[in-house]
Amino acid sequence: MNSIRSSYHPIDAAILWCDLSDHEDEILQVDLSQPGSLRKHFPQWPRLHDHVECIYDAVLSGELPATYLGQPITSDSHVHRVYYSVRRADLLVWFLRSHPDQKPAFLFAQNVDHSECVSLDAHLAKQAKLDFALSTLEQLQQTYTVATHEMAALSTLNDKLKARLESLGIPSETSEAMHNTLIGAMLEATLGKNQNGKTQSIYPSQAALVQAILLRFPRVDGLSKSTIDRRFADARRLITQLKRG
Repeated sequence: MNSIRSSYHPIDAAILWCDLSDHEDEILQVDLSQPGSLRKHFPQWPRLHDHVECIYDAVLSGELPATYLGQPITSDSHVHRVYYSVRRADLLVWFLRSHPDQKPAFLFAQNVDHSECVSLDAHLAKQAKLDFALSTLEQLQQTYTVATHEMAALSTLNDKLKARLESLGIPSETSEAMHNTLIGAMLEATLGKNQNGKTQSIYPSQAALVQAILLRFPRVDGLSKSTIDRRFADARRLITQLKRG
């Protein structure tokens, strides 16, 4: 009866897979560094060569994890394959995935009723879904953190811009609406008529008022005719809207 080991060299696993433990010493005397040496020396056991090559191919393709002195083996590793080591657990999972019809005795207990047990395939599928969900959650958390920092930075920048505009005397949307309301009210009060229908202003029209402003404040920034006309128009439009409710 074979004792349970935590890891195997590929040739050891192939020997056990072929149920050739009784010939292990004889097989291990062959120089395994030479390609085809197993097939040459043991033509009576063709599966031995096929099985060990199958394990090596699985390692190099990444299907079966292997190590050398604790370091993982990859397709770029320059370690001779006779020194590969494969964990028992990884070997068992590889058999279930790649060779479900194979149940070598050194890995699988024979004639055991697993009908009420959760299959390894089902467990691995659930684990894969859980790992994917955790990875997605981590990515969402990172995205949320970045977005939160960006929003905080934008809020800080917005506050700085508001303070800068106020220091320059540039009105914000709210204060501009208040200014237009005030200008509109003043225009209504000065250019409009009282309850008796009498004109309240010395200026017969808005155009006359604009002309008076230009004569009194020549060459003053912000008091050009086009600017005054536009602001008066905006103010009258706002007052009209406010009157309508």
